[in-house]
Parts: sequence; structure tokens; C-alpha cells
Amino acid sequence: MYNTDSGHGLGVFENVLNRDFRAEGPGWKWVSDITYLRALGGWLYLTVVLDLFDRKVVGWAFSDRMDAGVTVVAALGMAVENRPPFPA
Repeated sequence: MYNTDSGHGLGVFENVLNRDFRAEGPGWKWVSDITYLRALGGWLYLTVVLDLFDRKVVGWAFSDRMDAGVTVVAALGMAVENRPPFPA
């Protein structure tokens, strides 16, 4: 099993979902992950944003560089356009 918390000095976000993956409606709870895919020219990195209400992918982005800032911001931007988050 792999864990992304590798003992670095960077901050780690609090687990606010606490494994409660139920959502009251669209845009209430989103989750995201980054994965990598082998391609002919090297690696491609994919960031996906999933709405927990209906498990729909509401945003995604590809990059040929592992630059989480680029793919995460792009995927989140697409998610906000496709399904605005529920106002807090």
C-alpha cells in the first residue's frame, strides 16, 4: 500500500470527510485525485474531480508534466463551470 504522506515538511490537510461519502445534493462534496498513465512519449498525468452526490466526473485535466498546480487548478476550474459548488 502506498501513502502520499511521505514524511515531508509540507502541510497535510485535515480529513474533513471522515469517510462520510454521502452528499445531500450536487456540488456539496467533491473529491479529487491525481494518477499517471504510461504513454509512448513518457508519462501523462491526469487529475479528476468527482462529485460524491452522483459519482459524476465534473472536472478533469491532463498534463505531460507532474505539475499538480496546473492540472488541479484546471480540473477544479472545469468542475466549477460544469457544476458550481453548493454555497457554504
